[in-house]
Amino acid sequence: MADPKTDETSAPTPSASAPGANARPAASDEPGATAAPGQGGREGPDTAKVRRTYTERRRTAQAAADAADRTADRLGNVRLALALVGLVLLLWPLASRTASPWWGLLPVAVAFFAVGVVQDRALERRRRHRAEVRYHAEGLARIDESWRDLGDTGEAAGNPWRNTLHHADDLDLFGRASLFQLLNRAHTQRGQDTLARWLCEPATVDEATARQRAAENLAENLDFRVGLAAAAASEDATSLDDQAIRRWAEVDAPIPVEGLLRVLAWLHPVALFATYLVYQLGGPGQPLAIAVLAQLSTLFFTRKVVGSRLEVLSGPERALRRAARLVEAVETARLEAEWLREVQAPLQEGPASHQIRRLERLVNLLDARLNVIFALTIGPALMWDLNLVLRAERWRRTHGLRVTTWFEAVGRMEAAASMGGLAYERPEYAFPEFVSDEPGVFEAESLHHPLIDRHHVVANDLTLNGPGSVLLLSGSNMSGKSTLLRSVGLAVVLARAGGPVPARRLRLSPFELATSVRVVDSLAEGTSHFFAELKRLKHIVDEGRRLGPGLLYLLDEVLHGTNSRERYIGAVSVIRHLSQQGAVGIVTTHDLGLARVAEELPPNATRNCHFSDQVEGDDFSFDYRLREGPVRSTNALRLMRAVGIDLDFHAPEADKDATNR
Repeated sequence: MADPKTDETSAPTPSASAPGANARPAASDEPGATAAPGQGGREGPDTAKVRRTYTERRRTAQAAADAADRTADRLGNVRLALALVGLVLLLWPLASRTASPWWGLLPVAVAFFAVGVVQDRALERRRRHRAEVRYHAEGLARIDESWRDLGDTGEAAGNPWRNTLHHADDLDLFGRASLFQLLNRAHTQRGQDTLARWLCEPATVDEATARQRAAENLAENLDFRVGLAAAAASEDATSLDDQAIRRWAEVDAPIPVEGLLRVLAWLHPVALFATYLVYQLGGPGQPLAIAVLAQLSTLFFTRKVVGSRLEVLSGPERALRRAARLVEAVETARLEAEWLREVQAPLQEGPASHQIRRLERLVNLLDARLNVIFALTIGPALMWDLNLVLRAERWRRTHGLRVTTWFEAVGRMEAAASMGGLAYERPEYAFPEFVSDEPGVFEAESLHHPLIDRHHVVANDLTLNGPGSVLLLSGSNMSGKSTLLRSVGLAVVLARAGGPVPARRLRLSPFELATSVRVVDSLAEGTSHFFAELKRLKHIVDEGRRLGPGLLYLLDEVLHGTNSRERYIGAVSVIRHLSQQGAVGIVTTHDLGLARVAEELPPNATRNCHFSDQVEGDDFSFDYRLREGPVRSTNALRLMRAVGIDLDFHAPEADKDATNR
C-alpha cells in the first residue's frame, strides 16, 4: 500500500526509485540491519554463524523427514495388503456359507492395527522433521531478508487494537511485511494473540525486564524453540486455533441422559455379539435382528451429540493432538529464566501433560474411525465413537476448566520464543536498559528501522534532551525523516514488549507512545484528512496531560493540510503545550519556517536536526545521515522534474529567496 509520506528509500537517485515508490519501509523489498552510525548495514560473523547452523540443521532434518516418509510408504503398502486379506476373509463366508474363515479375521485385524501404530509413528516423525525443516528455512529467509511472505501477518491478532491504537498502523505493527510478521514464530492463535498484545500494551518495567531475560534464555535454546514450533505444526502449516477446544472443555453442556447412554454403550455390543454367537450355533435369527435394530436406533439418535464432539476432538487438523504435544513441550522443558519457570508452573500441577496424554489416547482411539473398514464393521458393532465420547466427557468435567490456563501458558511461551528468535537471528540487536527514576531519557546508538533490509539500512545515533524537549527534524523529500520517526517508535514498542531493539545500545525511560504519522481520510465517515489529523492531535494533547514526561509523541508533517501561517501557529501551540506538560517529542517537517519553533519555546527545549541530499546536476542522492541544525534546501521541484513533470517552474520574486532549487 503506497504511502507518499514515507521519505526514505535505498535508491541512490530519483531515476532508480521515483518518489513514493518505496511506499512504506515495511513493504519495501529491503528491510533492516545495521552497522556503524551513518553507514550501511553489514552481516557480521555472528549472523554468518546463525546461517550455518540453520543450514546444517535444515539439511539434517530434511534427510530424517525423507527416511520417515519412505518408511511410512512401505508400511502403508503392508496395511493395504492386510486390508485386502481381511476383505477376502470377510466376504468368503457369504459365498461358502461357512463361518470358519471369519475366525481368521482376528490375527489379520491385530496385524493391521499393529502395523498402523508403527506407521503412525513414522508419520509423526515425518511431520516433526518437516516442521523442523520449515522452521530453519524460515529462519534463513529472515536472515536473507526474504521473509515478507512468511507466516501469519497478524491481521486477525491485531484487529482489537487497530481502530483505537494509532501507532499500530503508523508503525506497521501488523499486516504484510510488518513487525508482527518479522517477529512471529507462534503456531497457535493464543500465541499470536499474546504477541500482538505485547506489541500493543506496554508492559511495566519489571515485566518487560523479566521478558528480556526470558528472551535471552530462549535465544540460546534453539532446540527448545524448534521443538516448540514442531510440536504445534501440522502438515499443512496452519495455525492451531484453541477456541473450539476451549468451548468444548469449559462450556457446561452435558450430554443428555448421559447415564443411560453409558449403560446402552456397554449393553448393545454385548447383546449383539451374544445373539450373533447364538445364531452361529444354530439358534434363531430374531434375537440378532432385534439387537441390530436396537443398536442402529441408538446410533441414529445419538449421531448429532457424538458428531459435534468428534468434530472438536478429532477434526481434520487433529487440534487436540497438537495441543497435547505443545503442553508437553512447554511443561518438560529445562529453562533457566524465572519468568519462564513461572509460565511453566500451571502446567506442572497435575501435571498437565499427564492429563492431556490421557485425552490424547482417547483421540488416538477415536482416529480408528477414519479407517473405512473399521468404520463400517467393528466401530458400529462396539459403539466405538459413543463409548469414547462418553469417556472424554468424564475427562472434561474433571479438567476442562484448566484448559484455558494451559493454553495461556503455551501462548506466553510462544510469544517469548518469538522474541528469543529475533534476538538469535539478529545478534546485532541489543536489549534496552530502562531508566525508571529519570524521565524523558532516550539515548540510542546505531538506531535503525528493523523492517528495512539490514544490508542497506543506515543507522544513526540519537539522543533526546529530556522532559519537555522536542527534536525538530527537517529535510527534503525522501531523505529519511519519516523512517527515523518510525525507527524510534518501533524501538519503544519492542522495548516495552520485552524484546531486543534495532540498535547497538538503547537507554530509555518507560515511555508510552502517541503518534500522528499515517493519517487517512474517511469517505464513509465524512472525515477529511485535515480533520482526521486534528482528531489525532486532540488525542496526543490529552495523552500529554495524562502522562506528562511519560509520553513520547511522534508527529510527521504536522498540520500540513492547511496554509503556512495557520500551520505555524497551530503547530507551535501544540508543541508548546506538550512541552509544558513535560512530554518528549519528535516532529518532522518540510516547512523551513517551522524550524523557528525554538524561538517560541524555553531555552534548550528544542533541538534542530536534518537529513540532506547530494545534488549533481539534475540528479541527487541521499546518505540518510542525521546532522545537526535545520535543513537549508528542499527538493520538491527537482523531484517533479525527475518523474517527468518538465514544466517551466517559476516563483514570484518575493518567494525566490525561500525557494531553493
